[in-house]
Amino acid sequence: MAMPIQQMGLDQRLELMELELQNLRQRNNVASQLANPNPFAMQMQQMQQFAPQFMGPPMFQLTPRVEQGTPTITTAAPTTALATVSPEEQEKKRKAQQEAMALHHDLLMAHTSLQKQHADLMKAHKELIQAFKNHSFAAAGAANPNAKVQTKHPALGVVRLDYDYPPAPGDSDHPASFGYDVYFRCVPGLTFEMCQTGKFTEEVERRFADAIKHLEARGVSAITGDCGFMMAFQVLARKIAAKPIFMSSMVQCPIIAASMDPRDQIMVLTANEHSLKPQKEILMNSCGFDVDEHRFIIHGCQDIPGFDAVAKGEKVPLDIVQPGIVKMALKLIEENPNIRGILLECTELPPYADALRYHTGLPVWDSITAADFYVAAFQDNPRFGINDWQKEWDGEQEEYHLGAHLTKDEQLLLQNKVDTKKDRKQKALAHKKKLDKVQKKVRKQQAPILGVIRLDYNYPPAPGDIDFPGSYDYDVLFRVVPGFTFEMAQSGQLSPDVHKEFIQAVGWLEGKGVSGITGDCGFMMAFQPLASEIASVPVFMSSMMQCPMISIAFDKYDKILILTANDETLKPQKETLLKQCGFDVDDRRFMIMGCQNVPGFDAVAKGEKVDVEYVTPGIVYMVKQVLKKHASVRAILLECTELPPYADALRAETKLPVFDAITNADFFISARRDNPRFGFNQWQLDWDGTQDEYEFGSNLTAAQAEKLLN
Repeated sequence: MAMPIQQMGLDQRLELMELELQNLRQRNNVASQLANPNPFAMQMQQMQQFAPQFMGPPMFQLTPRVEQGTPTITTAAPTTALATVSPEEQEKKRKAQQEAMALHHDLLMAHTSLQKQHADLMKAHKELIQAFKNHSFAAAGAANPNAKVQTKHPALGVVRLDYDYPPAPGDSDHPASFGYDVYFRCVPGLTFEMCQTGKFTEEVERRFADAIKHLEARGVSAITGDCGFMMAFQVLARKIAAKPIFMSSMVQCPIIAASMDPRDQIMVLTANEHSLKPQKEILMNSCGFDVDEHRFIIHGCQDIPGFDAVAKGEKVPLDIVQPGIVKMALKLIEENPNIRGILLECTELPPYADALRYHTGLPVWDSITAADFYVAAFQDNPRFGINDWQKEWDGEQEEYHLGAHLTKDEQLLLQNKVDTKKDRKQKALAHKKKLDKVQKKVRKQQAPILGVIRLDYNYPPAPGDIDFPGSYDYDVLFRVVPGFTFEMAQSGQLSPDVHKEFIQAVGWLEGKGVSGITGDCGFMMAFQPLASEIASVPVFMSSMMQCPMISIAFDKYDKILILTANDETLKPQKETLLKQCGFDVDDRRFMIMGCQNVPGFDAVAKGEKVDVEYVTPGIVYMVKQVLKKHASVRAILLECTELPPYADALRAETKLPVFDAITNADFFISARRDNPRFGFNQWQLDWDGTQDEYEFGSNLTAAQAEKLLN
């Protein structure tokens, strides 16, 4: 019995591909000989096929015929047949012959074109498999030819105000707030007051542009600012930067709001509410946030004891401020019971995020979750896809002080002088010890769990697929909806029975304590309103939810490539996508490309196991061809829930950020997860690193299981 191709090693596959290519060439030679005989013979052959009554056998096909025992050699006489055919009939036959010959020519050309495409794909497949096998080995003649050349670990760039203060861990200006490299660049003359007015002087604008270019030259993957009011310069910054840029944590507003029911409210905490509200027009134009919308409850922290140290440029006493922040938040929730999430606008508020998560039980987003979202799109996902293509982070941050990376002339322009007093560090350690004593007394909470609504469709998911438990580094629960087919999801309409089952599935997941709910099919976006109406936790039924947060980080002339299983099936979802996540399929910024013609990807439609290793080169090749024609593409979004296994290969080969269903889920789960790098720690149980085994139909009653179609 022949070994299945999925079980073959890379070398065996390549040999098989070479053999297939040789066979195709041989068949092409035979086809060419048959298709190109001498013109007379070809015409005779065609005429005999379509008008045999006109034609006798060629001379070389004369055969002896015996009549009444007398051997004679005769030839057919077509004259009698021709005499009985009218001129109109002859013309009709002649046209039929010409059409047949033209069709034959077209088929030959199509065959040649397909063979060329196949050869190109085979060549690309061979090259890419070899590249993934060795991943970009050092060039021949190098000192160590066996050493792998890996890409640099992604880094964040932070544009800093001309303002010196001792940042606490969790602050955007504290290097230890991030789990990756971070580089800072101060803009001389850029003050808090200037950001608040939303207007630059010409000199400061030039230095602002220089700061962004400096950070990009250092190889950062994304850029942010250390003051929320820099959102006023978001549009300008996008024109300067080629990398994603997000000058405020407020860019998260649209995706957070879309994940909740319109009646739900979101608490927005800022340093001073009186300073934020005048930014109404800027916030609306830059990130779609309306300060007057009833859904957003804006509250300042200016009256919290000890928080005034922020305005004074002093070290904030975390052990004093943190209880005040928590108390204020709990009071606001008591007054507004529909609050379902918290967004920290001020870049000095993330140190209190974990305490708020613990005491309120709500998801909390801040400038760190925003940074993690964009950087994750560049990071290797170690759980699936290709590996060893990116260097691991060494865990060390570059030392920085205000004014570093500036020329001497630029340093003279600084309005704030560097304070290098050592006692600040000692005070910080003292405050940390006090917090640790409090944290040891708390009762630990359950680590966050993701809930996944599944179609009534059973297939073998690959690692990285949304239905594969190992795709996540946190617990995941699956719940199939009996009778919920792909066609039903595509139509956007549920039958009465399936509608009831869908509601029960969402309720079951929330009853199990999940922190967020998603779906295993992008077309479930049509049922986002229904799910969010039932659930009190964030609901994000499609990776397309990320569209507003991705597009806001790039210039209006930049493009975003969206890969889907089949582009023709996505476009009819125009109204649903526009209404639920602000995505317009007709927007020229978004290019939709289907993967239906990639060799091997048809297994998705057939419900068969996808050979990811075989399909990956085809996905990469297709995307590279798009990028050759469209150089303005700045990011890639994988809409289909079966596409994340190819995300790392695309990151490695295109050097672009790639977002998918997993980055979407990670973003929402991060808002409920303990951040071990700062803030209130030891309040959440550690994930044990193992996923519960799941079989299709698990978590259903016997009666529900009987309704399954698969």
